[in-house]
Amino acid sequence: MPPKTTPSEQAAINQFGSELRRLRTLADMSQLDIGRLTGTSKQQVGAVERGIRRPSKKFAELADRALKCNGGLLNLWPGAKQTQPWWLEKFVEIERKTQVIQDFQPQVAPGLLQIESYARAVMWASFPPQGQQELEERLKRRMDRQKILDRENPPLALFVVEEGALRRSVGGADVMKDQYKALIARARMPHLRLQVLPFDRGAHSAMDWAFMIMRMTPVESLVYAEAPGGGHVITDVSVVADCQQRFSALQSMALSPNESIDFIASLGETT
Repeated sequence: MPPKTTPSEQAAINQFGSELRRLRTLADMSQLDIGRLTGTSKQQVGAVERGIRRPSKKFAELADRALKCNGGLLNLWPGAKQTQPWWLEKFVEIERKTQVIQDFQPQVAPGLLQIESYARAVMWASFPPQGQQELEERLKRRMDRQKILDRENPPLALFVVEEGALRRSVGGADVMKDQYKALIARARMPHLRLQVLPFDRGAHSAMDWAFMIMRMTPVESLVYAEAPGGGHVITDVSVVADCQQRFSALQSMALSPNESIDFIASLGETT
């Protein structure tokens, strides 16, 4: 009896299949073409693309070669040994290379702007519960991610944060005061813009989810969105365009950067 596929493993299989289909379409190749080049059938290729068949490493290697991916597709092979979830590994790699970040957060302070004590409290509250060692490893990775904002040529980073994310007490009053100070300090950096979306602005186009747009080149952008059990790097141009329009709308509704700094400062005074 084959081993049971965990939700995270199935998510990895789905992502591999989706990327295989996208790359095959871009290369103007059929499932039959890929089957011939990988020693499999058209039906097997289709099953991999639909996420109902786990690809072998040999298949991933041959498909990567056939599509001239230079290891990009192979890196998504679900059996790859990684120190963190495949989707987070992929996301962190992309984030390091991005030129412009556009991040909308309705529930918590953006991960790139969290102080350690705040991030620890967020992770401690996650479900299912984590062991201390796993929590510390995740915390270190999150703090390491923030180095991209302090490097010599940082990306342009644009954030829109809902008022509720800033009012929610995470880790207690002292932690929140320190978090507010850190947000203000970051907001004053020349390559970073932080805007607060107040409650009184009413309903908006992204009330149901957080997302991040990562512009890799002037003509290529990706979207990253988290869901229970994993995260998703989305390359579909229609989805990316939709998120870009949503983010622009959120920016137009939010307070200006200077007004946002004053707003966050006022929260620190009342905490």
